[in-house]
Amino acid sequence: MTHWIVSSKHSRDETTKDWGSKWTTDSFLRNRKFYPTHRKEGFSAGDRCLLKVLTSQDFVGDFRIASTSHVDSEDHIYYELSDVNEWEFPVNQHLLPKKYTDQLSRSLSTKISEQDFCELLGIRNFTQNLRLNYRNKLPLYISEKEIEEKVDSKNALRALKLEIVERQLEVVPGNRIDLLCQDRHGDLVVVELKKASANETIGQLARYVTDVREHKAKQGQKVRGVILSLDIDEQLVKAARGVDFDVVLCQLTLGR
Repeated sequence: MTHWIVSSKHSRDETTKDWGSKWTTDSFLRNRKFYPTHRKEGFSAGDRCLLKVLTSQDFVGDFRIASTSHVDSEDHIYYELSDVNEWEFPVNQHLLPKKYTDQLSRSLSTKISEQDFCELLGIRNFTQNLRLNYRNKLPLYISEKEIEEKVDSKNALRALKLEIVERQLEVVPGNRIDLLCQDRHGDLVVVELKKASANETIGQLARYVTDVREHKAKQGQKVRGVILSLDIDEQLVKAARGVDFDVVLCQLTLGR
Protein backbone atom coordinates (compact mmCIF):
# COMPACT_ATOMS: atom_id res chain seq x y z
CA MET A 1 0.00 0.00 0.00
CA THR A 2 1.31 3.44 -0.98
CA HIS A 3 0.31 6.78 0.52
CA TRP A 4 -0.18 9.85 -1.65
CA ILE A 5 -1.03 13.51 -1.71
CA VAL A 6 -2.93 14.15 -4.96
CA SER A 7 -3.86 17.58 -6.30
CA SER A 8 -6.37 18.97 -8.76
CA LYS A 9 -8.51 22.08 -9.13
CA HIS A 10 -12.06 22.85 -8.09
CA SER A 11 -14.81 23.11 -10.72
CA ARG A 12 -15.39 26.77 -9.69
CA ASP A 13 -11.86 27.70 -10.78
CA GLU A 14 -11.68 29.80 -13.96
CA THR A 15 -8.95 27.61 -15.44
CA THR A 16 -11.01 24.39 -15.18
CA LYS A 17 -13.73 25.40 -17.66
CA ASP A 18 -12.25 23.24 -20.39
CA TRP A 19 -11.30 20.33 -18.12
CA GLY A 20 -14.69 18.73 -17.83
CA SER A 21 -16.13 18.22 -14.36
CA LYS A 22 -14.66 14.74 -13.90
CA TRP A 23 -11.13 16.14 -13.51
CA THR A 24 -11.81 18.28 -10.43
CA THR A 25 -11.49 17.64 -6.70
CA ASP A 26 -15.19 18.10 -5.92
CA SER A 27 -16.06 15.58 -8.66
CA PHE A 28 -13.68 12.98 -7.17
CA LEU A 29 -15.47 13.21 -3.82
CA ARG A 30 -18.96 13.32 -5.29
CA ASN A 31 -18.65 10.66 -7.99
CA ARG A 32 -16.22 8.31 -6.19
CA LYS A 33 -13.93 8.31 -9.22
CA PHE A 34 -10.38 9.65 -9.32
CA TYR A 35 -9.01 10.88 -12.68
CA PRO A 36 -5.28 11.49 -12.18
CA THR A 37 -3.51 14.09 -14.32
CA HIS A 38 -0.08 12.71 -13.38
CA ARG A 39 1.34 9.20 -12.80
CA LYS A 40 -1.85 7.84 -14.37
CA GLU A 41 -0.78 4.20 -14.05
CA GLY A 42 1.00 4.68 -10.73
CA PHE A 43 -1.85 3.86 -8.33
CA SER A 44 -2.91 0.48 -6.94
CA ALA A 45 -5.97 -0.84 -5.13
CA GLY A 46 -5.59 -0.13 -1.42
CA ASP A 47 -3.51 3.04 -1.80
CA ARG A 48 -4.63 5.89 0.45
CA CYS A 49 -4.72 9.49 -0.74
CA LEU A 50 -5.08 12.96 0.73
CA LEU A 51 -6.82 15.36 -1.68
CA LYS A 52 -5.65 18.95 -2.16
CA VAL A 53 -7.15 21.82 -4.20
CA LEU A 54 -4.39 23.45 -6.23
CA THR A 55 -5.55 27.06 -6.35
CA SER A 56 -6.45 27.45 -2.68
CA GLN A 57 -3.79 24.98 -1.46
CA ASP A 58 -6.45 23.50 0.84
CA PHE A 59 -6.72 19.83 1.80
CA VAL A 60 -10.40 18.93 1.47
CA GLY A 61 -10.67 15.16 1.87
CA ASP A 62 -9.14 11.70 1.80
CA PHE A 63 -9.98 8.41 0.10
CA ARG A 64 -8.77 4.90 -0.68
CA ILE A 65 -8.14 3.59 -4.20
CA ALA A 66 -10.64 0.73 -4.56
CA SER A 67 -9.66 -0.77 -7.90
CA THR A 68 -7.05 -1.13 -10.57
CA SER A 69 -7.21 1.49 -13.33
CA HIS A 70 -10.19 1.67 -15.68
CA VAL A 71 -10.62 3.43 -19.02
CA ASP A 72 -13.83 5.34 -19.71
CA SER A 73 -15.59 5.86 -23.04
CA GLU A 74 -13.32 8.82 -23.81
CA ASP A 75 -10.15 6.77 -23.20
CA HIS A 76 -9.41 8.55 -19.91
CA ILE A 77 -7.89 6.56 -17.05
CA TYR A 78 -9.70 6.60 -13.69
CA TYR A 79 -9.80 4.66 -10.41
CA GLU A 80 -12.86 3.77 -8.36
CA LEU A 81 -12.76 5.01 -4.76
CA SER A 82 -13.84 3.78 -1.34
CA ASP A 83 -13.67 5.21 2.20
CA VAL A 84 -14.25 8.69 0.80
CA ASN A 85 -14.19 11.43 3.45
CA GLU A 86 -15.06 15.02 2.62
CA TRP A 87 -13.64 17.17 5.42
CA GLU A 88 -15.96 19.59 7.19
CA PHE A 89 -13.29 22.29 7.19
CA PRO A 90 -10.34 22.54 4.76
CA VAL A 91 -6.78 22.48 6.11
CA ASN A 92 -4.52 24.96 4.34
CA GLN A 93 -1.15 23.67 3.15
CA HIS A 94 0.65 26.72 4.53
CA LEU A 95 -0.45 25.85 8.07
CA LEU A 96 1.42 22.53 7.89
CA PRO A 97 5.02 21.88 8.95
CA LYS A 98 7.57 23.06 6.37
CA LYS A 99 8.58 19.53 5.36
CA TYR A 100 5.15 19.03 3.78
CA THR A 101 5.27 22.34 1.94
CA ASP A 102 8.61 21.27 0.46
CA GLN A 103 7.23 17.88 -0.60
CA LEU A 104 4.11 19.31 -2.18
CA SER A 105 6.03 21.57 -4.54
CA ARG A 106 7.36 18.56 -6.45
CA SER A 107 4.39 17.02 -8.22
CA LEU A 108 0.61 16.83 -8.65
CA SER A 109 0.88 13.31 -7.16
CA THR A 110 3.36 13.08 -4.29
CA LYS A 111 4.27 9.87 -2.49
CA ILE A 112 4.56 10.21 1.28
CA SER A 113 5.40 7.76 4.04
CA GLU A 114 2.74 6.05 6.13
CA GLN A 115 4.03 7.99 9.14
CA ASP A 116 3.59 11.31 7.33
CA PHE A 117 0.12 10.26 6.15
CA CYS A 118 -0.94 9.45 9.72
CA GLU A 119 0.58 12.71 10.98
CA LEU A 120 -1.37 14.71 8.41
CA LEU A 121 -4.60 12.92 9.35
CA GLY A 122 -3.83 13.76 12.98
CA ILE A 123 -3.46 17.44 12.07
CA ARG A 124 -6.72 17.17 10.18
CA ASN A 125 -8.53 15.62 13.16
CA PHE A 126 -7.20 18.28 15.53
CA THR A 127 -8.26 21.06 13.14
CA GLN A 128 -11.76 19.64 12.63
CA ASN A 129 -12.32 19.20 16.37
CA LEU A 130 -11.08 22.71 17.04
CA ARG A 131 -13.30 24.26 14.37
CA LEU A 132 -16.35 22.19 15.35
CA ASN A 133 -16.33 23.58 18.87
CA TYR A 134 -18.85 26.14 17.61
CA ARG A 135 -21.49 23.69 18.87
CA ASN A 136 -20.54 24.55 22.43
CA LYS A 137 -20.93 28.32 22.04
CA LEU A 138 -23.64 30.18 23.94
CA PRO A 139 -26.41 31.51 21.69
CA LEU A 140 -26.18 35.20 20.79
CA TYR A 141 -29.36 36.85 19.58
CA ILE A 142 -28.73 39.66 17.13
CA SER A 143 -30.66 40.97 14.15
CA GLU A 144 -29.37 41.29 10.60
CA LYS A 145 -29.76 45.06 10.91
CA GLU A 146 -27.50 45.03 13.98
CA ILE A 147 -24.97 42.87 12.13
CA GLU A 148 -25.02 45.31 9.19
CA GLU A 149 -24.45 48.26 11.53
CA LYS A 150 -21.56 46.48 13.23
CA VAL A 151 -20.08 45.46 9.88
CA ASP A 152 -20.04 49.12 8.88
CA SER A 153 -18.83 50.48 12.21
CA LYS A 154 -16.03 47.92 12.59
CA ASN A 155 -14.81 48.38 8.99
CA ALA A 156 -15.06 44.65 8.27
CA LEU A 157 -15.65 45.35 4.60
CA ARG A 158 -12.64 47.62 4.43
CA ALA A 159 -10.54 44.77 5.80
CA LEU A 160 -11.77 42.73 2.81
CA LYS A 161 -10.85 45.69 0.54
CA LEU A 162 -14.50 46.21 -0.41
CA GLU A 163 -16.37 49.46 -0.90
CA ILE A 164 -20.16 49.60 -0.51
CA VAL A 165 -21.97 50.50 -3.74
CA GLU A 166 -25.59 50.09 -2.58
CA ARG A 167 -27.51 48.78 0.44
CA GLN A 168 -30.71 46.71 0.38
CA LEU A 169 -30.60 46.65 -3.42
CA GLU A 170 -33.55 45.10 -5.20
CA VAL A 171 -32.23 44.28 -8.69
CA VAL A 172 -35.17 41.93 -9.32
CA PRO A 173 -38.46 42.46 -7.45
CA GLY A 174 -38.56 40.32 -4.31
CA ASN A 175 -34.80 39.67 -4.18
CA ARG A 176 -33.25 42.20 -1.81
CA ILE A 177 -29.44 42.17 -1.53
CA ASP A 178 -28.00 43.14 1.86
CA LEU A 179 -24.94 44.89 0.45
CA LEU A 180 -23.57 45.28 -3.07
CA CYS A 181 -19.88 46.11 -3.00
CA GLN A 182 -17.01 46.62 -5.40
CA ASP A 183 -13.50 45.22 -4.94
CA ARG A 184 -10.20 46.84 -5.84
CA HIS A 185 -10.29 45.24 -9.32
CA GLY A 186 -13.65 46.86 -10.10
CA ASP A 187 -15.59 43.60 -9.85
CA LEU A 188 -18.90 43.36 -8.00
CA VAL A 189 -19.34 41.48 -4.74
CA VAL A 190 -22.71 40.44 -3.31
CA VAL A 191 -22.49 40.44 0.49
CA GLU A 192 -25.05 38.48 2.53
CA LEU A 193 -25.43 38.45 6.30
CA LYS A 194 -26.18 34.91 7.51
CA LYS A 195 -29.17 34.43 9.75
CA ALA A 196 -31.02 31.60 7.97
CA SER A 197 -29.91 28.00 7.47
CA ALA A 198 -26.94 27.15 5.27
CA ASN A 199 -28.98 25.96 2.27
CA GLU A 200 -31.24 29.02 2.41
CA THR A 201 -28.28 31.39 2.63
CA ILE A 202 -26.38 29.81 -0.28
CA GLY A 203 -29.59 29.61 -2.33
CA GLN A 204 -30.30 33.30 -1.76
CA LEU A 205 -26.73 34.25 -2.58
CA ALA A 206 -26.85 32.22 -5.82
CA ARG A 207 -30.04 34.03 -6.90
CA TYR A 208 -28.58 37.45 -6.07
CA VAL A 209 -25.30 36.76 -7.89
CA THR A 210 -27.31 35.70 -10.96
CA ASP A 211 -29.46 38.85 -10.74
CA VAL A 212 -26.40 41.10 -10.57
CA ARG A 213 -24.65 39.24 -13.42
CA GLU A 214 -27.69 39.56 -15.70
CA HIS A 215 -28.97 43.04 -14.80
CA LYS A 216 -26.22 45.05 -13.10
CA ALA A 217 -22.72 43.94 -14.12
CA LYS A 218 -21.00 45.58 -17.07
CA GLN A 219 -19.36 43.55 -19.83
CA GLY A 220 -16.26 41.81 -18.46
CA GLN A 221 -17.15 42.62 -14.85
CA LYS A 222 -17.04 39.55 -12.62
CA VAL A 223 -19.49 38.88 -9.78
CA ARG A 224 -18.73 36.86 -6.65
CA GLY A 225 -20.26 36.37 -3.22
CA VAL A 226 -19.27 36.95 0.38
CA ILE A 227 -21.13 35.62 3.42
CA LEU A 228 -20.55 37.42 6.71
CA SER A 229 -21.70 35.46 9.75
CA LEU A 230 -21.24 35.33 13.48
CA ASP A 231 -20.81 31.58 13.06
CA ILE A 232 -19.44 29.48 10.19
CA ASP A 233 -20.60 25.88 10.57
CA GLU A 234 -19.83 22.79 8.52
CA GLN A 235 -23.22 22.83 6.76
CA LEU A 236 -22.50 26.30 5.40
CA VAL A 237 -19.01 25.21 4.28
CA LYS A 238 -20.40 22.18 2.44
CA ALA A 239 -23.19 24.19 0.83
CA ALA A 240 -20.69 26.82 -0.37
CA ARG A 241 -18.66 24.16 -2.18
CA GLY A 242 -21.64 23.23 -4.35
CA VAL A 243 -22.10 26.49 -6.29
CA ASP A 244 -20.48 27.56 -9.55
CA PHE A 245 -19.21 30.96 -8.38
CA ASP A 246 -16.58 32.09 -5.90
CA VAL A 247 -17.83 32.32 -2.30
CA VAL A 248 -15.84 33.73 0.62
CA LEU A 249 -17.00 32.81 4.14
CA CYS A 250 -16.05 35.29 6.86
CA GLN A 251 -16.77 34.81 10.56
CA LEU A 252 -17.38 38.06 12.41
CA THR A 253 -15.94 38.67 15.86
CA LEU A 254 -17.78 41.23 17.92
CA GLY A 255 -15.23 43.23 19.88
CA ARG A 256 -15.36 46.45 21.82
